[in-house]
Amino acid sequence: MSSLSLDPAALAQSIKEWGRELGFQQVGITDVDLGEHEAHLEAWLAAGYQGEMDYMAAHGSKRSRPDELVPGTLRVISLRMDYLPGDTRMTQQLASP
Repeated sequence: MSSLSLDPAALAQSIKEWGRELGFQQVGITDVDLGEHEAHLEAWLAAGYQGEMDYMAAHGSKRSRPDELVPGTLRVISLRMDYLPGDTRMTQQLASP
């Protein structure tokens, strides 16, 4: 049995390339220490900015502490996809009723 050695930087680059190939505009990889952002999330929720998205407040601290959601988590992969395609002619259509 051969031992498999992974280069973390090369793996991260491959994941980002695969994400773009699948149509995502942005791919991010981070560790699970989101401590500095937890207070911002709590304040955002307390202000009611989530509106009707009740799921944003569900599961307590698991949203800001991924290792509580899935024990043993070391990294989080986040993907962003634009809702409004760049080739829309929305501005032109709105200007010409």
